[in-house]
Amino acid sequence: MNKLLSYWVFCNRGFTILPKFQSYFSQLIAGKRKFHVQLLKLNSIIAFMAASVSATAQETNTVEKPKLEVGSEVNLSALSKAVWLKGDSPEVFEPGKVYIIECWATWCTPCIAAIPHVNELYKKYYDQGLRVLGMSVWEDDQKKAKSFVTNKGDGMAYPVAFTGNESDFSRDWLDAAGVDSIPHAFIVRNGILLGSTQVSRLTTSLIESLLSGDAGAQKASGIMSAAQNNQPKTDELVMAIGNADYKGDVDKMVKMTKELKTIDPDHPDLPTLELQILINRRDWPAALKALKLLPDGEAKNSLISKTGRYIIGNIHPYSEEFKKALIGLYSDYVLVEAPLKGASHFSNLSNIQWHMGDKKSAISTANRSIEAAQNSNRNTEASVIAYTRFAETVKEGRMPDRVEISKWLRTAIEKLAKAK
Repeated sequence: MNKLLSYWVFCNRGFTILPKFQSYFSQLIAGKRKFHVQLLKLNSIIAFMAASVSATAQETNTVEKPKLEVGSEVNLSALSKAVWLKGDSPEVFEPGKVYIIECWATWCTPCIAAIPHVNELYKKYYDQGLRVLGMSVWEDDQKKAKSFVTNKGDGMAYPVAFTGNESDFSRDWLDAAGVDSIPHAFIVRNGILLGSTQVSRLTTSLIESLLSGDAGAQKASGIMSAAQNNQPKTDELVMAIGNADYKGDVDKMVKMTKELKTIDPDHPDLPTLELQILINRRDWPAALKALKLLPDGEAKNSLISKTGRYIIGNIHPYSEEFKKALIGLYSDYVLVEAPLKGASHFSNLSNIQWHMGDKKSAISTANRSIEAAQNSNRNTEASVIAYTRFAETVKEGRMPDRVEISKWLRTAIEKLAKAK
């Protein structure tokens, strides 16, 4: 069976290969599956990409026409068969209520970045009839998903279920709708599928339209359908804009961003793309204003998440005022959602605080990197060892660089592997 299992995730942070069928690789090693793996060939390294072009897997064989389409009747059978980690499956779709069925996974960075936005919508509009059901998909480790949800606490206040890798939910919803990327959301009202969309498109205006009654719900459904139909073209434009950004071709960025805005004026990546144009032009007053006006969501989080690495490595053109504003957003990004941010974010922020002269905060943030390491999804024991050493070194009066931390982590991994 010839399947294209490797795909690129563009999150403003360089490239990461994340398989949709992540467990297939371990099964391949065990000799249980034989797949011909092909890697996408890219013409150039794209340094700036929108987070909404997220964890995507493509198959080289012909895909059957999706069986689940907008307007289809849906039921709760597959949801009721899932393992509910928090809350319970609804027994019925309540009349007039709007349901967001949010698909995510612990290994999916854009999914995790989108959770605060989804949670905010849930809390803000629950009394008006919005319901959110989180569905962990395309992963096998139920304990890891459970631990993630538990640690998230009120930061993931809605009911959450674990479906596994090859589940009834995957078959009846994701596969049937032709969905090959997450985060993804299905929108249901009165037992009818109104939309199948990227989570980043769940704006407050869209939710309010969905909740406003029959006419508003149909209008919102049309907006989601149009965006879905335009997605191949808009994804192509976003990739081309990123490529132009890497090459420093601002004029081309401007031209293609205008084209994107014409095709999809509500595209969630437009604000960050327009901000990047201002940064490339070194128009710092306008860039600072645009930064402050960035709407909350996946794209903003992805842009902010690269701040630590860029500032520590001094690989940025930022003015001092813009840099301070960005550091403020990065600090909130890292600390407010702790401990679910990666330990490296805490070490990056600690480094920034140290070099800004705030050594007390740097020590405190370094200590929190240990907590983050304890909640990491991979090499947990080795990460705790490395970041404990990092925190101790900072407390002793020296700030280790990223190379040194990486060396400690590799050494811990090797020692633990030999011990086994």
